[in-house]
Amino acid sequence: MEASVDAKDGLLENTGNINSDSFNVGVFFMPSWNVSGNEKQDIDSFWSCITGRENCSFLADKSAWGPNGRIYNSRFPYEGPYLNKKPIEPLKGFYKRDDPEVARKQLDYMHDYGIDFFAYNWFFGRHYYYHKNFAPQARVYYPENWPTDMSRDGRVAVPGVEEWDDQLEVLLQENAKRPKSKQLKFALNWCDDSEDRWIHWLRMASPQNINSRTNYPGETPDKELYLKVHDKITLLWIDKYFHRDDYLKDETGRPVVYFYFPHDTESRASYYGIGLDALLKRSQDLVKKAGFPGVKFIAVTSGAMTSSQQAYAMPTSWKPIDPKQPWLGGKYANRLLFQDYVPRLKALGFDGMTAYIYHDFYDQDNKSYADMRKTYQGHWDKWSKYFKNDDEFDYQVPVAMGWDRRPAGGTWPQKSGFPSEPLKDKVISDKSSFKVKLTAARKVLVENQRTNGNTLMVCCWNEYLEGNHIEPTVGHGFDYLEVIREIF
Repeated sequence: MEASVDAKDGLLENTGNINSDSFNVGVFFMPSWNVSGNEKQDIDSFWSCITGRENCSFLADKSAWGPNGRIYNSRFPYEGPYLNKKPIEPLKGFYKRDDPEVARKQLDYMHDYGIDFFAYNWFFGRHYYYHKNFAPQARVYYPENWPTDMSRDGRVAVPGVEEWDDQLEVLLQENAKRPKSKQLKFALNWCDDSEDRWIHWLRMASPQNINSRTNYPGETPDKELYLKVHDKITLLWIDKYFHRDDYLKDETGRPVVYFYFPHDTESRASYYGIGLDALLKRSQDLVKKAGFPGVKFIAVTSGAMTSSQQAYAMPTSWKPIDPKQPWLGGKYANRLLFQDYVPRLKALGFDGMTAYIYHDFYDQDNKSYADMRKTYQGHWDKWSKYFKNDDEFDYQVPVAMGWDRRPAGGTWPQKSGFPSEPLKDKVISDKSSFKVKLTAARKVLVENQRTNGNTLMVCCWNEYLEGNHIEPTVGHGFDYLEVIREIF
């Protein structure tokens, strides 16, 4: 049974007199990108799927939906367009990603409604080579004094570039213009979860890439290069972000890095016989060398919890089907259920955990927002209790607006062209039900602040294709922001 608003008020009174200033409210920020493949034609990955289906790249993805893409029929009808998700007029509706006026408004809304920081979903294409002597690529980050091939226009010896960072760039430019008292903090949420990026990395050594001169002999995705790329990622964080005053740091001065689905990185690193703990230690060593006291890594993680879902549990290893041609694909193995994976996090080098989305808690899964509240309450209680006696590991209590993947085709894509669990796309909240959930989350924070820490993580500011977008829209206005400001 859902708590009434009056019950909520009483519940707040009973959680103690801890001031809202005692808590930090963070929100995940998901960038969109141009799906056209043409710099002169910008087809936004979000808006193309919200406004229709003709240009929605997710619906045409054959690797997800099979040879015909997403199929619609009387049983699985198209339910769009989803115009209630259009951002409000002060955000210019279906805005351009790099519009500084929009970024300014987004920062205003976050600050004015009680959000303390945003965690930007940060992507890195480790397979991209570029040329420091080629003007359009000259400003792409490369560690100082690292080698380049002058005979090939300064082609870098260690590949890898940031992807989809144009929104972050404009947000930080605008944030720097704000008075110090009104600046948002930001953190990176490293999303190293892409199978496509992994295969592109392995493909560097393929005859196809060598023959097409996409890559040259010697540009081999071996263990040595893998570790150099990891070091490059860390140095980029240090040089470009960690030294900023508005980067999120803990009370000791450690930069905070969120790490989305670390089991994916762990699996792929195992191909080289490298442990995830070793990767995080390399990062720690480089960050300490740069003068910081270290990094605070927060795992952003969730997964299956029942034996019937073992096939979908969290893998910890990856092996190629053909060791001589690893770019043809491989198999993920040594899968752990979520409750077996979490106890490993601290030894792997993490100082806390949170979640992007909890889809289930044991046999409890989400087919309504009431279900989702039960799922989240189960996780909050379990992990708060598990870490109760560990004041060096934060459980950052997560909340979510809901789940609705229909604009991207539905949950979950199958090669048949149809979603496997369309009922899960009805996990939709409103102001009242979100208020109940946020109130319960605050209660958990108050009761466990000594060991859980003081951070609430909200999913998400703008996950428009997954039904998690608290950014003001024509459909819900400022409802979700008003709840955050009221409760926190």
